Amino acid sequence: MRIIGVDPGTKVTGVGIIDVNDGGDFSPVFFAPLKFKDNLDNVIFQFFTQLKDIVEEYKPDIAVIEDIFYAVNIKSTIMLAHLRGSAITLFKLNNMPVYSYTPLDVKKTIAGYGRAEKEQVKFLVEHLLNIDLNGYPLDVSDALALAICHANYAMFG
Repeated sequence: MRIIGVDPGTKVTGVGIIDVNDGGDFSPVFFAPLKFKDNLDNVIFQFFTQLKDIVEEYKPDIAVIEDIFYAVNIKSTIMLAHLRGSAITLFKLNNMPVYSYTPLDVKKTIAGYGRAEKEQVKFLVEHLLNIDLNGYPLDVSDALALAICHANYAMFG
């Protein structure tokens, strides 16, 4: 099973793809930040086209995207909703089931504690996937954590 995790952001979006074998072992396939610097319309377009290229190249089976949580800045929340909607549209156009998890759910699954720090999640993702994410924004480890979170739910309920 190949799972893509997406942590949408207005400046940086984290994307991570893992393979999960029948024994439940994870292996990293792809991970990278997508960076944007433009107006709303162009950011949505760049987000969609970059994500489309990744989906076409790596052909994930399942998509996982971070659920929207209310932010203090309503403008940022609206922007995240636009990005999330375009990602879900892309995934559905590719006949992929889409799952959403809150940051609290992901942290609880990965770290055992829903209020874990992002650095702790990054450390555990590095350990689980045997990779080094130094130099990558935390959005990338969050995206991989989303994919791992769903793999755990799919295997263990």
